[in-house]
Amino acid sequence: MGVILLTFLRKQLRYFLTQKRKVYKQDYSVKRMEEEAIKRVMAKYRELIPKDIFSRDLKVYAPKTRKANVIVGPRRAGKTYFLYSLVKNQKNPVVINFEDNLLVGLDNQDLNKIPNYAKELFGKENLCFFFDEIQNIIGWEKFITSLLNEGYDIYATGSNSKLLSKEIATSLRGKSISYLMLPFSFKEFLRLKKIEIKEDFKYSEKIYDIKKSFEEYFQFGGFPEIALNDSVELKNKIINSYFDSILYKDLVDRLKLKNIKLVEITIKYILNLFGNTFSIASFENYLKSNKISYSLEDVYNILKSIEDVFMAGYVREFSKSFKKTEVSKSKVYLFDTGYINFLAKESEDKGRILENIVFIELFRRAEEIENKNIYFHSDQKSECDFVITSRGKVSQAIQVCYKLNSENRQREIDGIQSAMSKFRLSEGFILTHDQSEIINKDGKKIIIMPVWEWLLL
Repeated sequence: MGVILLTFLRKQLRYFLTQKRKVYKQDYSVKRMEEEAIKRVMAKYRELIPKDIFSRDLKVYAPKTRKANVIVGPRRAGKTYFLYSLVKNQKNPVVINFEDNLLVGLDNQDLNKIPNYAKELFGKENLCFFFDEIQNIIGWEKFITSLLNEGYDIYATGSNSKLLSKEIATSLRGKSISYLMLPFSFKEFLRLKKIEIKEDFKYSEKIYDIKKSFEEYFQFGGFPEIALNDSVELKNKIINSYFDSILYKDLVDRLKLKNIKLVEITIKYILNLFGNTFSIASFENYLKSNKISYSLEDVYNILKSIEDVFMAGYVREFSKSFKKTEVSKSKVYLFDTGYINFLAKESEDKGRILENIVFIELFRRAEEIENKNIYFHSDQKSECDFVITSRGKVSQAIQVCYKLNSENRQREIDGIQSAMSKFRLSEGFILTHDQSEIINKDGKKIIIMPVWEWLLL
């Protein structure tokens, strides 16, 4: 009996050891495959960087303290290509797109091996890391922090539903510097069209081309893919695909809301409200009248997410009281006019479109990922579309009007004058479609100029 038992135990031990060796070999094989996949991606993207990349006007500065550089902005605004443009300035770049199929299943432990793999492939000197869509990997923040602690330069971007573009920056709060990449500015749009802008452009032979290009920019916006395609039908399909990605991937999937109808209604309501004031009470009445079930918590989450994906921005009424400013009504603007032309019901309201273009440019010039200094001014008699603050004080006032005529001229002038008087400004702007004039009154100057000219200042 003892011999039989001993024989059985020996067989069990041999079986156990055989199975363990198989598992070890399998694990080793999987790890080897993962290692090879990461190395292949590193080698591939270093070779895939385009030789000719369209130059954008965004400036990224090398911080003296160790910080990750994070490029944020809406989907399809050109963040990835801008990231690639920065690669050319580095001696030994490591480029990884974490949406590559070869990297499916990668985890945070695999991330930690990337520096060693990079050293094997490219050497130890002057390594600089460029990560696209790194938020796909759980625990990516700790990995970035460890690289920073080791002294590496890091550039990152991303904008999918797992972590929205703006949230990448906030996840690295204190350890990153954020840069905003919006669709093409009008300057960049003209450069794409190979229209050179000189100091005396208003009087040059290029003025016809500039004005013609502005009409295209006015109508179709600045998304790179839209600007590069001539077919209106194709532009329409592209902008609708962007909208669907935001609706279903960034909002429905991410927020995990079962009430898909509420998400769809909210984003379309905001889309059509561009240039107008949003009121939560009015929106509630709209939902009730259309028998749409909702909770205020869900509505606020949707509104915040629409802002976080850079679909729309909100501009509050300026007040010296922080509390009053926070509870004031907001005006809504979209981050590209292409949405207006193809998706909004009131796409023919040229005055609101012009105002929306001014908002986008003001946001771009502020170089912030959140609206901290763009407001509107209102009193009992008049309103000024934009007042811009600097260090808590209003430094600039801008009124937007498609065309000044006998019916609206005094109203628009009163609006800018009211803001100038309120905030003690000596100069203000009225931006139009194509009118120019200077009004000097009571020691103050009102400059009337076309928006296309202001965009090129």
